[in-house]
Amino acid sequence: MSAARRPDAGQATPEELNKASSQAAPSEPVLSLPDLIGQSEWRLALATARVQGAPLDLEQALDAVLTAQSAVRARRYPAARQAAAELTPLLPALPEPEGSALRAQVDPEALTGALRALDAGQKVTDPAELATLLAGALAQPLTRAEALNMQGILHAVSGEAEQARALLDAAMQADPGHYRALTNLGNLEMEAGQFAEAEAVYRRVLALNPEYDGGHHNLGVALRRQGRVGEGVKSIRRGQQLSMKRSKDDTNAEMKEQFAQNPFMRNLRWVLIAVVVLIVFLAVRGVGG
Repeated sequence: MSAARRPDAGQATPEELNKASSQAAPSEPVLSLPDLIGQSEWRLALATARVQGAPLDLEQALDAVLTAQSAVRARRYPAARQAAAELTPLLPALPEPEGSALRAQVDPEALTGALRALDAGQKVTDPAELATLLAGALAQPLTRAEALNMQGILHAVSGEAEQARALLDAAMQADPGHYRALTNLGNLEMEAGQFAEAEAVYRRVLALNPEYDGGHHNLGVALRRQGRVGEGVKSIRRGQQLSMKRSKDDTNAEMKEQFAQNPFMRNLRWVLIAVVVLIVFLAVRGVGG
């Protein structure tokens, strides 16, 4: 795995680095790096590892876990699978006690299976069948919130608002940073005609992820329902811009995964590169002659 940072996942903010540095302050309880890993505080754990000058393999492993978490929150399963694949060779050789703490929290093979279940669950319309399918995903810390979110959505679509809210609340308890689950709680407020309450929820969503297209769009709808048309249109347009960017990024990620998994696609890439090189060579030779 490359040592390059991922700005959308593994890049610690100045506030997180300051918080990691303040761990040693006498006035605050000191949480060790294994403690942070055990509590699934991935972003703070990564920041702490960097502040403490932890071995590069440990930094890379924490970066991969944080990337997987961010990808699951965004429903970008190909990116999450890639992060799990990158994590697999790193885990066995990690220093102790951090290695044991991390292996206790994340099993790349089980995580990959949970991600496959989430993929398959998008086509399921029966709540009982979905619950059975997602049993493995519910058991994994990195996918539990998303599995609960999927179940909540299905109940919401079926008009079972109470069941949907209970599942979405549980999703937020499992992962307070799961902005899509929070968005769906806002959608329940919208369905109930509580537009001001929905607006407040969507603003919390955008505080968690300012680049989330769905948060901007839904906020715009909530604003328009309250008669604030200008504000609403501006927010909806911002959502449309971010949606186009997301669609492009998702397509690129899916193509990369297909190339990585399919030998034919990998060979085809090299054939295409060779063809381009040959065309350039012939063109240059023609000009020279």
